[in-house]
Amino acid sequence: AEYVTEVGAPFAITIIGGLGLSTLLTLVFIPTLNTGIHTSLKWIFRLDWEKQMLMALIMAGLGYLIAARIDSLVWKIIDFLLLIILTPAAFYFVMNSLRKANEKLIDESTSLQIRVRNLVKIYDRDSRFVREWKSGLNARKRLGLEKSYTGVRDFRYLAWLLPLIGFLMYFIYFYLEKGFWYFVLPIFLYMMLVSASNPLRLYTRQLDPVKYKWRTRFLKAFIWFVFWGMPLVILGLFYNKYKLIGLLIPSALIWYLVLAIIVTSDRLHRDQVNINRLTGRFKGFRKVFYRIALAIPLIGKKKTPFKALKGVSFNIEHGMFGLLGPNGAGKSTLMRIICGVLEPSYGQITINGIDTKSKREEIQGLIGYLPQEFGVYENLTAWEFLNYMGILKKIYNREQREARIEYVLNAVHMTSHKHEKLGSYSGGMKQRIGIAQILLHLPRILVVDEPTAGLDPRERIRFRNLLVELSRDRIVIFSTHIIEDVASSCNQVAVVRSGELVYLGAPVEMAHIAANKVWMADMGIDEFEEFSRKFVIIHHMRDADRIRVRFLAGECPFEGARNVKANLEDAYLCLLQNGMQPVPELINNGI
Repeated sequence: AEYVTEVGAPFAITIIGGLGLSTLLTLVFIPTLNTGIHTSLKWIFRLDWEKQMLMALIMAGLGYLIAARIDSLVWKIIDFLLLIILTPAAFYFVMNSLRKANEKLIDESTSLQIRVRNLVKIYDRDSRFVREWKSGLNARKRLGLEKSYTGVRDFRYLAWLLPLIGFLMYFIYFYLEKGFWYFVLPIFLYMMLVSASNPLRLYTRQLDPVKYKWRTRFLKAFIWFVFWGMPLVILGLFYNKYKLIGLLIPSALIWYLVLAIIVTSDRLHRDQVNINRLTGRFKGFRKVFYRIALAIPLIGKKKTPFKALKGVSFNIEHGMFGLLGPNGAGKSTLMRIICGVLEPSYGQITINGIDTKSKREEIQGLIGYLPQEFGVYENLTAWEFLNYMGILKKIYNREQREARIEYVLNAVHMTSHKHEKLGSYSGGMKQRIGIAQILLHLPRILVVDEPTAGLDPRERIRFRNLLVELSRDRIVIFSTHIIEDVASSCNQVAVVRSGELVYLGAPVEMAHIAANKVWMADMGIDEFEEFSRKFVIIHHMRDADRIRVRFLAGECPFEGARNVKANLEDAYLCLLQNGMQPVPELINNGI
């Protein structure tokens, strides 16, 4: 007995630790290392021979120093491993850090073509490890291999888990002598107990509460005790041995606060509670607590993936390209991915065959991006502001910079206002200065997000004409939800709805989509209320006690309704209706 007491615990720890380490090596470290080595070798073989030679010389020189100056065999092995890993890593870091925007990446005489293929963007996406883990669980669910707990045989996993929990209890409470581990290891014991009780929770939900009344009550009480009662038992045992009440009280408060945050976060996500619409007692305190709970990583904050783009594909060539769609359709996301501000989740964007993801820094010299909301220094004049921006864009030669500023001010028709403060400009004039700013490095692609939003009709027409003027020798991509801007300026338009492309083609041909679907009718006021709930109303106008209605319908809805000629606005509303299938123009464009 004395021999077993002395040897048993260390022997068991050695066996369990060895098995655990072997499992991690086999399933995680070795596959990861193997993938990393293959990826590194492919990258090294793609380098120029000069870089390969320089890397080999550096490794040989450092290897000679290690072999000559270090006596210990262990440290030699460690240093050689670090040399093999860190030398290519340092080369990769330096080469990627030195990359910069290069407007000469594509010859100036070559016309540009942007190809977007199967573009998908998912916001708030899980990490790759979590996605791979969930994909395995989803695959088991699709194949019908998901674990279900309906009988005693389904709990056979306890055959190895219960002895492990029993050994951990013995190890902590009958073998350990150091107070630190006596305090820390019970936390892992508690996590194992909660994990073991989760299948019991699933089993309880499947039981008939009437037929198995007492079994259901007993299991629910046991699960509740494990989750809420075990912390008290663990902390009570710690206090019984060490009598540290000063450590016990804060530990209990923190432990139960963590549990409360976990339970609250799960309930808020499960029931999709809107915190801003809480009512009842202590709603102010509850709002604060709920927001704190949802903001804490790991235990409270949960990712809710949102797919902003769903497999979008199209081509963009010379001229004006309009992105049309309602707010939240994915227009800004698409434009930011084209500019390299965001990375796509899946899919590819190429400019003349160059992948914008792999050449992200180099391609920036070709693109000028004006977001929907941008800031200017309102205490500076237009000349001073553009001069400062020119320095930031590395136009260091003063004569070249001043000539470039004169050029962009002439391009946006703001030369006469160049010495006025930006704070005195109207909204349209500030938009022009924004365009002038992105023109400083002479980009061949202009991306402008909602440029006419908030402008009065006169300024909107001026700014629209400016974009058409700039599109003569470059690609101009701009997004809007104003039909008139697209109809009067774009030679190609894409309509995006809920992250999907529903139309791609010329604006003139877009009106044909709503052909024979636009109707006009006169009706009474009482009839209009019921009618507006069944059909999409384009517009209506009251005439005495009658209402003239223009609406969308697949066929004549009632006698007296007359079919009228469709315009671009009618086609746009028709495309935005749920259930509308992609139109033939998409197929004609090779998508």
